[in-house]
Amino acid sequence: MLGVLCAMEVEAKGLIALMDRKSEKSMIGYDFTSGYIGDKEIVVALSGIGKGYAAAATALLISHFDVTEVINLGICGGSVGVGKLIVADSVVQYDFDTTAFGDELGKLDGFDSPYIACSDMRKRIRGDLGGVIASGDKFIAGEEEADRLAKRFGAVGFDMESGAVAQICSKAKVDFAIVRVVSDGGDATEYEKFKAEAAKKGVNAVMEYLDRPYSD
Repeated sequence: MLGVLCAMEVEAKGLIALMDRKSEKSMIGYDFTSGYIGDKEIVVALSGIGKGYAAAATALLISHFDVTEVINLGICGGSVGVGKLIVADSVVQYDFDTTAFGDELGKLDGFDSPYIACSDMRKRIRGDLGGVIASGDKFIAGEEEADRLAKRFGAVGFDMESGAVAQICSKAKVDFAIVRVVSDGGDATEYEKFKAEAAKKGVNAVMEYLDRPYSD
């Protein structure tokens, strides 16, 4: 079964609308919708915004549903142009900082590198580009912050959940991919204008992965 985790309703609702034989389940405040798209069984999890919510929802998704792979689907900020679909090669949590103990910035406890590599399933998802997504509990607002992440980590996109999803899936040894469509370059006004359009492009990517072409 494919598990799809989204932070916001705008990211999840398009995919849920295409599902048949739906059933809903809520666990400790997190909502899960199971169903079928064609003959493929999927479950969509709605986590809420931020790494803490994303980590908890991912753990619930893996432990309570028979998922063999996870796609973290959503929108993001980025330096590569609005509307570009990023299928990440790796993810880094730029706000995890134990450098006081000699660690590299972003290196998590139990990991060898700040960069968490995404699974090979990413190669079966068609996107505009790959690269690094930098993840942290902050909305990146402004070119200066975006440039800082690009220079420090080589990040082409930035979001608030994918680092946690990658962390939990890696620990659980579940294949995962991070699929993000750029809604803005670090501007809240731009984000509000393009978020719905960006979310639709993400749904298209998942539908293609399921071999079910879709256009809205």
